[in-house]
Amino acid sequence: MSRRARLIAVVVAALVVLSGCRVDIKLEVDADDDGTGTIAVTVDLDNRAVALVPGLAEDLRLDDLLSSGWAVEGPTQINNGGLRVLLTYDFESPAEANAALAQINGPNGPLLAPSLKRTVSGREVATTFDATLQFVGGIEAFSDAELSALIGRAPWATTAEKLGVDPMQSVSFTVVSRLPGEIRKTTGTSSEGGVAWSAPLDGTAQTVVLGTVDTKVDGGFWKTTSTIAGVVFGGWLIVMGIVILLVMYARRRRGVAAPIRRSSERRTPRS
Repeated sequence: MSRRARLIAVVVAALVVLSGCRVDIKLEVDADDDGTGTIAVTVDLDNRAVALVPGLAEDLRLDDLLSSGWAVEGPTQINNGGLRVLLTYDFESPAEANAALAQINGPNGPLLAPSLKRTVSGREVATTFDATLQFVGGIEAFSDAELSALIGRAPWATTAEKLGVDPMQSVSFTVVSRLPGEIRKTTGTSSEGGVAWSAPLDGTAQTVVLGTVDTKVDGGFWKTTSTIAGVVFGGWLIVMGIVILLVMYARRRRGVAAPIRRSSERRTPRS
């Protein structure tokens, strides 16, 4: 975690302890059947946090994330004075996605050992997303080994004990994943068109498991076969349509010509 990121973590945690503010974080992992996709992280701070620290929006520095390939939208105002920051990352492979997911937090969570995988077998594409959601050490999850070595125990932890408050009750971390195909296994619940999990606030672990299987019908041998069949069938329909029209036209002409010949025969005098 960069020093700038650590300082932001200190500010956010202190706000939660001292003012009863809320910090809600949502991680979304969307993958397509070709292995590409998008990671989005939405961070919402309520209006109490913004009011307590004027200029908070201007003080946020996200240069480290921008240089790593993340796109940043905001901070923007929400909910009568709150702030939202949206971070997105477009990945081209599961390996790239895993590298980006590893940048979201430090070793204390809340997202531990995230792993996106894609396996192709014939026409079937299997995609899995696994992780563990856990705030290791409760509020200490907002710190890391380097920061603790500099300043000792996270200062907001002592403050929280003196005030008799539980800062974890003001934090939420939610994961939503959408993978291609039919869901074959999961430990989450359906939400927002995908599957969702929430990190426990008591420090226990929540296992994230999602596996899907998608059947490809537009590639390889099947694509070639279906294309040829479609062309042949379409051509056959055209030919049959032309034949039917010709037959109908011929029958119509015979139906009109026959009465004319019979009428001419009656007017011809017999010898």
